Amino acid sequence: MKSAFESVEGRYAELGHTLQRPVSAEIVSIPIMGASKSLSDRHTLFVSVRAVESGLLDGLVAHEVGHMLRTEQDHASHSPDVFRLIEKEVRIPRAGEGAFSAAFNHIQDIYADDLAFPVFSGTDGRRAYDFFSAWIDNNAATKTRNRWQNVGGAATNGFALGNLVRHALIMPDDPLWDRARGFDRQAGFEVVDSLVRFYSDLPQDPAPAAFVAHVQHLAGLLSKAAAA
Repeated sequence: MKSAFESVEGRYAELGHTLQRPVSAEIVSIPIMGASKSLSDRHTLFVSVRAVESGLLDGLVAHEVGHMLRTEQDHASHSPDVFRLIEKEVRIPRAGEGAFSAAFNHIQDIYADDLAFPVFSGTDGRRAYDFFSAWIDNNAATKTRNRWQNVGGAATNGFALGNLVRHALIMPDDPLWDRARGFDRQAGFEVVDSLVRFYSDLPQDPAPAAFVAHVQHLAGLLSKAAAA
C-alpha cells in the first residue's frame, strides 16, 4: 500500500501536483473499491481488500488523490460552501435521491479524473478504457424494474462514456455506445447521449453559480428520463 501511494505521489509531483495535507490509509471491508475523507488538516484514504488484490490499486490511489487535490483547491465540485448552495437550489424527487447522489458523485469523479488520468490510464489509455467498459457491461446485467435505479444506471453509463470522450479514449463507432443505448431502450427512455455530453463537456474550473447551474441541468435530465 505504501509503495503504491508513494509511486502515485511521485507521478503527480512530476505533473506539478502536490498534496499539502498529510494522508493516512486504512484497508477496510467496504463494498466499493475505495473512498477518501478530507478534513481541514488531513486526508484519509480507505482501500478495500478487493482493491489491494485487484491489480488496480495504483489507479484507485490516483483517483482518490485527485479528489484530495480538488478539495485542497476548493474546486466548486468539492467545496462545502457550494454543496450548501446545491441543497438549497437543486430539487429532485425523493424517489430519485439515490440516483441523483450517484450522478452528482460522478461529477466529482470527472474532476478528480482530470488530474488522475495522466497518472494511471497508461500510455494509450487502455487501462482507463477497460475499467470503464466494465462498468457499462455490469450495468447491462443488473437492470431492475425500478425506474429511478435504471436512471441511475444510465447516469453511470453516461459518466463512463463521458469520461472516455473527455480524454479522447473512445471513437464514435465503439461498441460501448450500442451497449449503453441498448440499456436505455430496454429501460424505456433515451438519456445516455445527453448525459455523455453533460459529463464530457463540464468546464474545467466553473464558478460556484455556474457549477450549481450545471447540477440543476443534471437533475433535469434525470427527472425527465424517469418521467418518460
